[in-house]
Amino acid sequence: MLRPVFLSLLLFPVVLTGCSSSDSGVEIGKPSVLAEKPALSIEDWKAMTDITEKYDGATLERLRSDNPELESDKAWAKFEKEVIGPSLVKDRPIKEQI
Repeated sequence: MLRPVFLSLLLFPVVLTGCSSSDSGVEIGKPSVLAEKPALSIEDWKAMTDITEKYDGATLERLRSDNPELESDKAWAKFEKEVIGPSLVKDRPIKEQI
């Protein structure tokens, strides 16, 4: 007689805890949204010293998103040819082969 009462008293809080709703907004297995980096001006991009980050695709997208004159593909291609290319050569000069 005591065994069923004991089990029900023991399991009742466990069942209530498992069935309660949580308003935390966190879902298990769902990645949280990472904060996006802000847009990047041409001056800030030119001042960057980390070469890997400077020429990273995400960084160049941030640069393009901040400058409305670079929205068209033609303007972006021209910018790549006239600004990004020479800057890359300057930042990473080709080493002479021995």
